[in-house]
Amino acid sequence: MSSIEARLDILEVQHKNLDADVHSLAKVCAEIKNIALTNQNDITGLKLDVADVINDIADVKNDVESVKDHVNALTAATHAGFMRTDKRFDEMDARFTERMDQMDSKFTERMDQMDSKFTERMDQMDSNFTERMDQMDSKFTERMDQMDSKFTERMDQMDSKFNERMDQMDARFSEGFEQLKLLIRQRQPTS
Repeated sequence: MSSIEARLDILEVQHKNLDADVHSLAKVCAEIKNIALTNQNDITGLKLDVADVINDIADVKNDVESVKDHVNALTAATHAGFMRTDKRFDEMDARFTERMDQMDSKFTERMDQMDSKFTERMDQMDSNFTERMDQMDSKFTERMDQMDSKFTERMDQMDSKFNERMDQMDARFSEGFEQLKLLIRQRQPTS
């Protein structure tokens, strides 16, 4: 009876270790969420001052370049975040595989008996994790599409206002020029 208790104690320790690994995986998922929120906050900070665009045409070019730099920086930060996450997942996978190999070599006889239950549970966890990651990827893609759409809409609005303002200025200039020509004609002596 004591050999079974010893095995149960060992299995409990292994279960705790496996549970700790699952909690670590949950922390990694939380980090992904934090990265996505940080990115969302960065994107929210990208606003342009329309009044400056109307008053100073040269500032439009600088503001557009600034937005491009922010988007490039955000893209680089997002890419770096995903690279860090991928590395963490690879580390977690390596540790998990190492633990499984240790358990397999020490308790081959017992693990053969529990293999079908364990495989079923791992498939379920993998399915849940894959489903969750697909949901997160879908939400992230949807959010990025929304932000891209809003950015494009904002730039179109600014372009429209800029063109409208330029048309107004052109009309005023043409009107003033015509008045100046008329004044010059009126002041010229007729021969």
